[in-house]
Amino acid sequence: MSWEIANRNLIAKAISELYFEEIISQEVREIKKGLYALKIEENLTYIFEAYKSVWCHLVIDERSLKRSDGLELDAANFFKETQHLTKMNDITLANFMEEMLHTLYSDQTILKKKISSQEMSQLGFLEVESYLDGHPKIILNKGRIGWSPDDLSMFSPEHAKEIQFYRVAIKKNLVTVNHQKEKFFSEIIYADLEKREINLLKEKLANKKYNAESYYIIPIHPWQWENRIKIFFQKDISKNNIIFLSSAGDSYKPYISLRTFSNCSNPYLCDVKLPISILNTSCIRGIPARYISIASEISEGVEAIIKQDDCLFNANVDCLKDIAAFSYVEPSYKNIPGAPYQYKEFLGAVWRESSVTKLKSNEKCLMTGALSYLDGNKKSLIGCLIENSSLTIDEWLEEYFKKVVIPLYHLQSHYGIGLVAHGQNTILKLNNNAPSGLIIKDFHGDLRLNKNFPAETRKYFSDKTIEKLDILPSDHIIYDLITGHFISVLRFISQALFLSHGYKEKKFYSVLGTIIHDYEKKYPTRSKTPSLLTPNYHRVLLNKVRFIIGYQDTAQRPKPQLGNPLLNPLIEKDYLYA
Repeated sequence: MSWEIANRNLIAKAISELYFEEIISQEVREIKKGLYALKIEENLTYIFEAYKSVWCHLVIDERSLKRSDGLELDAANFFKETQHLTKMNDITLANFMEEMLHTLYSDQTILKKKISSQEMSQLGFLEVESYLDGHPKIILNKGRIGWSPDDLSMFSPEHAKEIQFYRVAIKKNLVTVNHQKEKFFSEIIYADLEKREINLLKEKLANKKYNAESYYIIPIHPWQWENRIKIFFQKDISKNNIIFLSSAGDSYKPYISLRTFSNCSNPYLCDVKLPISILNTSCIRGIPARYISIASEISEGVEAIIKQDDCLFNANVDCLKDIAAFSYVEPSYKNIPGAPYQYKEFLGAVWRESSVTKLKSNEKCLMTGALSYLDGNKKSLIGCLIENSSLTIDEWLEEYFKKVVIPLYHLQSHYGIGLVAHGQNTILKLNNNAPSGLIIKDFHGDLRLNKNFPAETRKYFSDKTIEKLDILPSDHIIYDLITGHFISVLRFISQALFLSHGYKEKKFYSVLGTIIHDYEKKYPTRSKTPSLLTPNYHRVLLNKVRFIIGYQDTAQRPKPQLGNPLLNPLIEKDYLYA
């Protein structure tokens, strides 16, 4: 049964997102109020109950979905039938269907362990992530191409198994290292090893006649060692520049992002982010070397801004600092400028502060992307949190917008700093189930600068750091917030709250619009940041990118496409809302 449900749900999601991206919008019509038809061929139509959201996508009751010919719902057939609309060539379609099958495999695991939103509201931060469905905008959000079913069982977040990292010695003179100045690199990277383990690992080197002081002992994901490092770094292995030692250290569990792990033995120690070179959602999940040399400096600059800024301080904003990082690019690939990016991202790590270190004794936290979770009875996690708090829906949302959206906007408007504010990078603090603050993270690659950033920002970032950051036009970088948070997070939160509690989207975005209006009156922009209350937003397309570029290697990570503008739902308009 889970196979049928997984296929049905995936088709419903595909129709919704393909409609949003205007790929099938001409083929969809409303037969009668609340009943829609997607006509694919003369004698084939998909029929379903839905409503059109303020973001111009269809919110579909997947249980109502059926084919006009009465055949069973099959996702592979759906994507083949819509090939003339998605315009995928046969090679891309075949690869897309492979990613689809991987996604369906993991979807079934998640369906079998689904719990009520009330139960989820009682879980800890990491436990919540093992029940989540993945990126809500990307149709195939659990492709994980490169992993077998055994790998999924061992390493995927939904299986929530504890693992030990492999420990490998690597010559110090080979690696690019960055760390907080007040700490030694070895002090950070050995924190999750007991003293006896460190001694045993160093003894293994000594027994092989190697000087342990010439090496760093680093963690590597077991899959990455077996499937990438042993092959691509065999020259260094043969010359004993890289030496496998053993599994060792504390136990870890993966977050939903796959690459980042929380320490189960001691949650107050660092999270560790490791490359796992599999294709998942938009790209292959390595660690770019470009930002390694400035990782801790970016974090310290962001933290310094937060500490001295009244708007951010009053909103109880924190950041998870990247306190250490290293990278080593295999020399054969280093000097091939146009080589596919994955070959330069195989070996590295980032040590990042744990979210629990940022919580007061009465606080807990969860990623903002979790709020849109709906259980089998269409009860939302956000709705349960509101019910369990002492606030009304309006009051709860006001607190969320003041604690999450306003700080993200303030960083852009006041300092020219854009954070790709998707549901994993933004972590909501909760006190008695009500929003009490924000934690931001993941600054290497997901933090960029507005080209009009004010002179004051230079006080917090060195010229060396600024040179290595992406610098974007004002009207481009604002989409780190609009697409990253409004369209990829709030779109689904407002949808879940309507389905769960009948709370109208018009009211949801009216509350947000009022709070942003009040902020803009109080804090005029210092970086030429466009107002969030502009009449239109760009429609940023993520799925269409894959249809166009296919699955071939590229030197850079894929970039989004643009569609027709969206009417801004934060502004009162005379058009229909759900």
